[in-house]
Amino acid sequence: MTATRSVRYPRWLWALGAGLAVVIVACVVVLAAQSTTNSTNLDDGVVERLIPADDAKILQQAPVGIDLAPGYEGTLAVNGVPIPDDQLSRTPQLNLIEFEPGPGKEIEQFPAGQNCVVATFWRSETGRTQTTSRAWCFTVV
Repeated sequence: MTATRSVRYPRWLWALGAGLAVVIVACVVVLAAQSTTNSTNLDDGVVERLIPADDAKILQQAPVGIDLAPGYEGTLAVNGVPIPDDQLSRTPQLNLIEFEPGPGKEIEQFPAGQNCVVATFWRSETGRTQTTSRAWCFTVV
């Protein structure tokens, strides 16, 4: 008959193993979140962020828009409806262009289901003579 011997590990070794497991899980979560975000280096870095992200779920009154790189301007159309410049909210310091539906606006609320935005943008120095477009869709819940 053979006697089995159990190996006892010091408590600090167990704590180190648990700490490493937590760090590994946190890294996996961060990398997964970065791979699903729609916020960096779109369209060769010209588009910094889509609002909302492509395929996101939003409410009927949520804003939509685009965050462009410095030196760019643009306009928005939602579901094929061009949004007038006076209904767009612009933050020039951030090159952010947004539209929030509401009473008296071109779109008062987004319909339930899939909606799509087309942003048309251009370099400020060249103007609208050379434009690029970026389309994305979201779901209104």
